Amino acid sequence: MGTYLNDVKASIELTGTGRLQGYVGGSATDLEQCRIISINAHLTGADGEITIQDATTASGDIKIHLKGGSTSNDTFNFNFGGNGVKFDTAPYVTLSAIDSFTAYYG
Repeated sequence: MGTYLNDVKASIELTGTGRLQGYVGGSATDLEQCRIISINAHLTGADGEITIQDATTASGDIKIHLKGGSTSNDTFNFNFGGNGVKFDTAPYVTLSAIDSFTAYYG
């Protein structure tokens, strides 16, 4: 059982593969060490796929890999329990059949 984060923020929407960003001091900034609590995605077709690696490029350990949805325009939501999934370096997101991705992190 986790302690549950109370300072959760929304990432900047990703429309393609790349580094997860958030607003820090009012400026868009690449996120570094954080915990992803939940995700929301909009699919462009069946079997949308999300892979999130712990790295600044698509080369690190895979921490999250999700696949879901049956048709275009489906919305895919997933909540991680407790303290979420910890990224020691940075979350790098690879998207397939998804045109909008937001993570909630702390």
